[in-house]
Amino acid sequence: MSQQAPDWLARALAQPGTDRTVEVAGCPIHYLEWGTRGRPGLLFVPASAGHAHWYDHVAPLFADQFHVVAIDLAGCGDSGRREAYTTAQIAAEIFGVCADAGMLEAAVPPTIVGHSAGAQFAMRAAIAHDAALLGVVTIDGLRYARLEKDHAVKVLDGERAPPRPPRVYADLDEALGRFRLMPPPLAPIAADAVIAHIARHSFRAVEGGWAAKYDAAQGSTIGLALDLVDALEDLRCRSAAIFSEHTHLADETAADVIGAASGGRTVVFTIPGTTHYPMIDSPFAFVAAVKGVVLSWIAEHRAA
Repeated sequence: MSQQAPDWLARALAQPGTDRTVEVAGCPIHYLEWGTRGRPGLLFVPASAGHAHWYDHVAPLFADQFHVVAIDLAGCGDSGRREAYTTAQIAAEIFGVCADAGMLEAAVPPTIVGHSAGAQFAMRAAIAHDAALLGVVTIDGLRYARLEKDHAVKVLDGERAPPRPPRVYADLDEALGRFRLMPPPLAPIAADAVIAHIARHSFRAVEGGWAAKYDAAQGSTIGLALDLVDALEDLRCRSAAIFSEHTHLADETAADVIGAASGGRTVVFTIPGTTHYPMIDSPFAFVAAVKGVVLSWIAEHRAA
């Protein structure tokens, strides 16, 4: 991870988000905030084991037009942990942050953007609170079939082993050296500086050394979630499903299947050249894709 940070990345990381915390169902939920309150809200939900700092390098690129928030779900990042985790609690955490950040008081309702497993969580929050939202965007995370190439199907569809205790590394350098994107991307990613930044925020000091901030027990809330596609048709807010070209959970049938399931109401498209991690390997394309979709929704909302 020796790649020198490009100028745009240095400028983005020089605009860190403001740390905020709100208690949801007895657990402190941490989030980062950029931009001006009152602008249309964008709330980013990271992937499994991810955290709010996954968006440090792209959030400032939205802040000229949006009020941006990235959440640490319970058991992730700098939020607290729970004795047990449920999808209902996660939906409440997302909406609780929307409320605490003042997004529900803006003239334009907020949009929730979820990546990978975070797309499942974003969809569940949207189903529970669709009347209060402008829309929901899933980023390479909305499964619609059991595809042979999807290595996660066997894991998510079968009986799962109990979570292992976190590995403790002797020092931070050793922990950083072992950091990997999981699942591994299906094409090379030349973004060492971004990955190194994410890694630096992925570990915490514990007795005997350093361990991942992620509570593996939170992973029990993740499933195939094929039912979420059928829920698209009845959502009262807008919806979009954005996929990566080099993805394990979609193929060329995605637009037709999701379009049919949603009654043609869901925007579906692929970002060319991207892996499962488009905000890392193609940050400008990621920003343009999300901005394009949500700004069009805002224009429709204002014209209504």
